[in-house]
Amino acid sequence: MNLPDQGLLRHLVVVVLIKLALITALWWAFIRDARVSVNSSTMAAQVSRSTPPSHRPPPGETHGQ
Repeated sequence: MNLPDQGLLRHLVVVVLIKLALITALWWAFIRDARVSVNSSTMAAQVSRSTPPSHRPPPGETHGQ
């Protein structure tokens, strides 16, 4: 590599490291303590409501016939 390529490479490495540090700092400040609680009965009701009718077998028909 010649000298200008080394300068560009060093500049890119510095920029990437700064971006990683900023993303880590933002995550640490805002997202680290975020938690989501899931209620199993509420989730089951939500999933059963969101299933389109075309995916349910007709009454009396079993799977694999």
